[in-house]
Amino acid sequence: MRKLLILLLTVFLVVSNGIQAQTSQEDYQKKMEWWRDAKFGMFVHWGPYCLYGGMYNGFQQKRGGAEWIMNRCKIPVLEYRAKASTFNPTKFDAEKLVKLAQDAGMKYIVFTSKHHDGFAMFKSEASNFNIVDYTPFKRDILKELADACRKNNMKLGFYYSQSQDWCNPGGDTHRRPMNQGWPNPDSTQIDRYTATHDGSWDCMQQSVSFDEYFYKVSLPQIKEILQNYGDVAVIWWDTPGKRITGKHVADIMEVVKKHPNIIMNDRLIRPSNTVGDYKTPEGLVPKISDVEGVDWETCMTIGSSWGYKSYEKNWKSQETLIRNLITIASRGGNFLLNVGPNPEGLVSQEETERLQIMGKWLQTNGEAIYGTQRSSIYPKWGQCIRKDNKKNSILYLCVFDWPKDSKLILEAQYKIKGASLLSDGSKLKTEATKNGIVIQLPAEAPDKIASVVKLELKEKLPPVKLASNSAKSKTFDIVDEK
Repeated sequence: MRKLLILLLTVFLVVSNGIQAQTSQEDYQKKMEWWRDAKFGMFVHWGPYCLYGGMYNGFQQKRGGAEWIMNRCKIPVLEYRAKASTFNPTKFDAEKLVKLAQDAGMKYIVFTSKHHDGFAMFKSEASNFNIVDYTPFKRDILKELADACRKNNMKLGFYYSQSQDWCNPGGDTHRRPMNQGWPNPDSTQIDRYTATHDGSWDCMQQSVSFDEYFYKVSLPQIKEILQNYGDVAVIWWDTPGKRITGKHVADIMEVVKKHPNIIMNDRLIRPSNTVGDYKTPEGLVPKISDVEGVDWETCMTIGSSWGYKSYEKNWKSQETLIRNLITIASRGGNFLLNVGPNPEGLVSQEETERLQIMGKWLQTNGEAIYGTQRSSIYPKWGQCIRKDNKKNSILYLCVFDWPKDSKLILEAQYKIKGASLLSDGSKLKTEATKNGIVIQLPAEAPDKIASVVKLELKEKLPPVKLASNSAKSKTFDIVDEK
């Protein structure tokens, strides 16, 4: 009888653990559904660094995004804090920002709640260096944005610099040589100082330990942004550096696990394979092999900087941005495209115009982007994106190079239900040949940037299986850590 009881107990535990593991996996897949379907989001880099616009002492910052100006130009802490105290973006309108994202076809927003300068864009009890307590503006940006997102059914996530902090004592600083900033006549002495002080250029930055900073500022602020602004969809960590340890990460995860639906990127700690739901290639469309079988998201600027740069000229074309979105979707990723509001709280005309053009393209062709997945087909004339219905699969052929003979060849062997142009629904003739499926196109492309052919199959293709972030060894560089 005792042996039987032990056997029954063992079976019960095995079954229970199996159910628990299955339920956990089911919960994870459900959590990721909206994010995988969304495909397109808005990144917002904004803080008092915008007051400089990439300029310091009459010189343009020599390298990197303008949000890094304090570090690269070695602005003293008290000088930067004094400048931040004048931050008064009276023209900021959360509703307009959300509408801009919606009109662009974006499905979520990730906002910089605190960047590396340590300034919190929300009311914080952990540090008075925040937009409510430290500036004449006196308004909680995160609250206004959270309210506007809820009102307009927009998912909202927060970027938070968990380790690097240049103004709150004890934060990580990450050394950069003076030649990346401005031609300070004391550059040699400053470089010597930063080399022997772990990157810090101001004695205030090392007046307390990293542990003190982490437990008095960073961790409490993480709790604040997760608890005070409703449902947070995404937490976007950045530049973990060398000081953050497994113990710090474990303490963060104790806070995060109270919010089981939050999706996190892979930058909480490096190496990152044990933490994070998706990979984060920065400023590029990754190689197919580097993102095969995993969730991922490319973050990218519209210009050359994440933060507002007053002299920006290097704007990406609408063709580049739309084709990037298509290519990213064809490889199973998301596109997080950045805007950097100016000191008044306004998004530039150049960024606005490009987002509006992308929105118009998506109004016509969004069916080929939202709710799709990688096709594992890589044609020479453009990109191929896949979507599954209950009974069959659809391939969206996004044509960049319109064939001169009007014959589009898809090198694959499928039984075709029908083909049409997505722009107007007009039917297209298809022919199965030994070289693949030939689709007869009109002489002129409906869209010079990317025209979409909807190819409906008679069959449903095998499911695409995604592995966990930890199963893929590739970790993408954090560009500003270089």
